[in-house]
Amino acid sequence: MSTHVELRLPRVDVGGMVGDVTVDVASGGTTPESAVQGWRATVFGLRSASVESGIRLGVDVVALALTIAVVHADLTTHVLWATVVLASLGALGLYERRLRLSALDEVPAILFASAIGLVATSVVLDHLRQGFRAAVLGGLLLIVGRMVGYAVLRSWRRHGLLHVDAVLIGGGSRAADLATRISQHPETGLRLRGVLGAHSHRLPGAAIIGDVADLPRLIASGEVDAVIIGDGSSEEERRVLEALRHCSAVRTEIFVLPRLPEFSTLPVDQVWGVPLERLRQRRSRERMAIKRFADVTIASAALFLVGPLLGIAALAVRLELGPGVIYRQERVGLNGRQFQLLKLRSMRPQPVGTSSEWAANADRTGRVGAFIRRYSIDELPQLVNVIRGDMSLVGPRPERPEYVDKFGHEFPSYCYRHRVMVGLTGLAAVEGLRGDTSIADRAYFDNWYIEHWSLWLDVKIMVRTASALLNGTGH
Repeated sequence: MSTHVELRLPRVDVGGMVGDVTVDVASGGTTPESAVQGWRATVFGLRSASVESGIRLGVDVVALALTIAVVHADLTTHVLWATVVLASLGALGLYERRLRLSALDEVPAILFASAIGLVATSVVLDHLRQGFRAAVLGGLLLIVGRMVGYAVLRSWRRHGLLHVDAVLIGGGSRAADLATRISQHPETGLRLRGVLGAHSHRLPGAAIIGDVADLPRLIASGEVDAVIIGDGSSEEERRVLEALRHCSAVRTEIFVLPRLPEFSTLPVDQVWGVPLERLRQRRSRERMAIKRFADVTIASAALFLVGPLLGIAALAVRLELGPGVIYRQERVGLNGRQFQLLKLRSMRPQPVGTSSEWAANADRTGRVGAFIRRYSIDELPQLVNVIRGDMSLVGPRPERPEYVDKFGHEFPSYCYRHRVMVGLTGLAAVEGLRGDTSIADRAYFDNWYIEHWSLWLDVKIMVRTASALLNGTGH
């Protein structure tokens, strides 16, 4: 039976509303909250974002099929080419929903994806001439197809067939300007349904739903598809951060209005010239499935390769400390679930009646223990934890239940670390935050990792971990 530890997350009050009403700023009237329900637009039961992605994919498949038919080349060769092109377009983000639909903006990415398909075909099947003709024609047809597809999507958006219900945080002048542009340009697909935390300006076409504290309820209930963080106060921004962390598992689009939009150089979407930075929801089910597959594959291979080393280390521990080579300890993992973490024993047992120690005690550590701790050889049995699903290769390092409870009280952001699976190594660890180091800094880096996660970030952390192990700075 699973054991959990209570995670004491910072409280997000949802009682900021005056009754169950929404306030129409434009008219000063009130609307029952039930009228706000059911905002989420669907077509044939599918969300707008799914419909738009499906149309993009369908248009691309038709363009590539026409290319194969026109070129009259080897079918196997060009099916491989088309598959690589579609996978490249997906990796480049060309199937994600965008506010501004422009095929011209996507020309470089389309040509790059077509070139990748050409290279793959040439390397695998050695058909450079046929592949080149397909790449050129396919790239042109993809661009034309996207132009036609985007014209259809813009028309459907204008007629309200495809839209995303959004709430805006903040009610300053810049937010008011953005709200005006959204209402005047329905081709973006945004439908502004409410403003949270707005007290000073009236925003056209939007109703005040309540306080920023209502955001978790609105997201969790499915009443909004997107959140636009405008020019709210610093306190509102802090509460938005807490709300988004509470709802991290929900697929909600997050946009941020830049502080200096005139000088913004980051990749952005836009609403008629007003840039909006999109905060990517990196921990999608698909990406987490890929991460889990990589964890099991790499951990299994690593366990096979380090098996001899692990056996020698276990023998050395047995000779120095006696029976009980594997040390099992309760740790807290994903969503507060407790599990038994496996380690090679590196220290002598604590005297009976003494309290548990957080960091390693040099007085109880022998020569073998010090050596295996220095090179983190004592952590190798945790590869089994990874394979069993208790841990990931990369993630926040797991802690004991009593310390999770203690640190959760002292540092409000600490328990947000348990939104993801704990790891064999992590960003905080490679930044030197192991042992008796700052808990606030650990929580910061762990949450930074969660909120900026990517497969490439995992690769970088594992490379840095390997470097630390070779240099003997594992502990």
